[in-house]
This record gives sequence, C-alpha cells and structure tokens, in this order.
Amino acid sequence: MFKNLIREVLFVGLGGMMGALLRHGTNTLFASTFGDTSFITATTIENVAGSLLIGVTFILMSRKDSQNRMLNLFLLTGMIGSYTTYSGFMVEAFVLLHLSPLLFVGYLFSQVCLGLIAVVIGMKIVKLFTNS
Repeated sequence: MFKNLIREVLFVGLGGMMGALLRHGTNTLFASTFGDTSFITATTIENVAGSLLIGVTFILMSRKDSQNRMLNLFLLTGMIGSYTTYSGFMVEAFVLLHLSPLLFVGYLFSQVCLGLIAVVIGMKIVKLFTNS
C-alpha cells in the first residue's frame, strides 16, 4: 500500500510540474502579448483551456478500456489541476470587485460560462471523433 501511495504521489507531482510549467508559459506569453490591461486574462485562458482539456480527458479516461489510474492521476489531478488556477481567479475577482462591480460580475459570469461551455465542447469533440 505504501509503495502504491508513493507511486501515485510521484505521478501527481510530475503532472503538477508539467501543468505549472504550462501555466507559467501561458502567463508569460499572455503578458508579453497583451500586457496587464486586458479584460480577458491569462487566468481566463488557463481556466477555459483547462476546462476544455478536462472535458476531453475525463471522457477518454472514463472508458473501461482506458481506465489507467496512474495516467488519470498524472493528467487530471496533476497536470490539468495544476494548469488551471481558480485561486488566481478568486484574487483577480476580488481586485475587480474593488475597481468596478460591473466588471466584477462580467468577469465571474464569463469565467463560469466559458468554462462550462468548454467542458461540453471538449466532451462533444471526443464523442464526435470516437463515435461514443
């Protein structure tokens, strides 16, 4: 049992490292392209892209022939979990609340709605290409 736990922690950790590196890359690319003045933020892109990826991955990983616990831990818990950043989302929402209540509401609405839409699209993409 302890050996399996160590193996699981390593898979989550490696996936988390990859997700963190992807997140840093997204932040760096976004900041160099758009600066800090955009309504759409790097966090928005990370959360929407992560929602799309989690939709695709969830469907692929939930198949009986694809149930691999270690791959699931690596991708869903580690990599995608580390890439998306709802903690950053909350900080940005808090800052926007103090700047403009209307901007705050728009930000929250867009994050949640775009994330849900991206999950559904990700699931539909997999079903479209795999006849599921």
